[in-house]
Amino acid sequence: MLGIHALASQQTSSGVRMAGINHFQAVDDHLWRGSAPQQAGYRELAARGVHTVVDLRAEDLSAKALAGPEDAGMKAVRMPIRDGQTPTTQQVNHFVKAVESSSGPVFVHCGAGVGRTGAMVAAYAVRLGEATSTQAALRNLAVGPPSIEQVWYALSTNKDDDTEQPPAAIEAMSRILDAPRRISASI
Repeated sequence: MLGIHALASQQTSSGVRMAGINHFQAVDDHLWRGSAPQQAGYRELAARGVHTVVDLRAEDLSAKALAGPEDAGMKAVRMPIRDGQTPTTQQVNHFVKAVESSSGPVFVHCGAGVGRTGAMVAAYAVRLGEATSTQAALRNLAVGPPSIEQVWYALSTNKDDDTEQPPAAIEAMSRILDAPRRISASI
């Protein structure tokens, strides 16, 4: 996965570092993506006109950690997805509506701004016709190495509302191979 990430990042921007946010990248005129912001990141997003922040983290977070967007004057939307996993069709539908109904730019993030964020952004870009599933998967791989099930999901995403979750065999292999990273992140 690291080798594919290296190749993809030569073709596509992996984003830039903005104050308090890693992997910051514009997806289109309405959507930006990146890692979970620090307080400086939330202030910078608000200063750039972001109206809504979508948080995909499912981790147990403190009230202070969850208050960042609202403390900076932005609307906060939570759509918890477990680390290494993919959004449901219902979550993608809710996400697309959140972006479309926002009166200004939307910023989406998970922890690192790679896997869950990339899977959601891939579904969004394909659904809106801004990218093919292959282009969306390569854009995500350029940012960082997502889980195998997230790559499968991005490659399987379609314009309809019926993108399925990865098959059980893909999920099992992905979770076994991704377990060391997830364990070390939780320690």
